[in-house]
Amino acid sequence: MGLRNVTADVALASAARAAGTHVSGPVAAAGAAADVLLTVHCTAVSGTTPTLDASLEESADGNSWTAIPGSSITQLTAAGSRTVYAAVTKNYVRVTSTVAGTTPSVTYRAAVWIRPE
Repeated sequence: MGLRNVTADVALASAARAAGTHVSGPVAAAGAAADVLLTVHCTAVSGTTPTLDASLEESADGNSWTAIPGSSITQLTAAGSRTVYAAVTKNYVRVTSTVAGTTPSVTYRAAVWIRPE
């Protein structure tokens, strides 16, 4: 068995983000995803008790999204990186992230690597 091609994309470009939920667009074309690796790299945090959570969601139609069990990173509260792997069963994948705290600013990017079926 040979190696398969893997595609990668920056789902959320590096930027300082305030409190709220930040969601990428779909990062896999219909039928393209089988295994997905999510990496989140945080370079700066400020505010009182800032936190960053991120995970993967999947969709059959690109409109209705559900969380992929076990795809959440360990929460970031300072600069650092996290990686998580997930097996997907639907056609589309996206990244959802949440910044929380009192007047937080968290600078981070999220990228995905997709191994096709």
